Amino acid sequence: MSLNDTAVRFGAAIQNELIQIKADHIELGQQLTERVNGVADRVKTLDKRVGALDEKVDKLDTKVGDLAESVDKRFEAVDQRFDAMDRKFDAMQATQTEMMRILIDIQRKISNCPSCN
Repeated sequence: MSLNDTAVRFGAAIQNELIQIKADHIELGQQLTERVNGVADRVKTLDKRVGALDEKVDKLDTKVGDLAESVDKRFEAVDQRFDAMDRKFDAMQATQTEMMRILIDIQRKISNCPSCN
């Protein structure tokens, strides 16, 4: 084999190796692109799910806020009822106290009355 043939074979081998390296780089680039696209699709799916969860959380937050407001109104109504009952109880106690004073006065008058004994 001559030096020319060896140089041609060596050049062809280097050229083939470079072609193979370029093909490998293109294949790796394609695989990387596919992986990136797969990750992007997953991110989009997760983003949709997070958006749906955000909507659900907002709805629940609204419901909880409405329930809290309703409970607050009920507690206010109960407080008003208790206040009204306290006023009625105080009025009833005052009336009972006044009735007791009247009865005591009547009893004193009867006790002090010489013709009633």
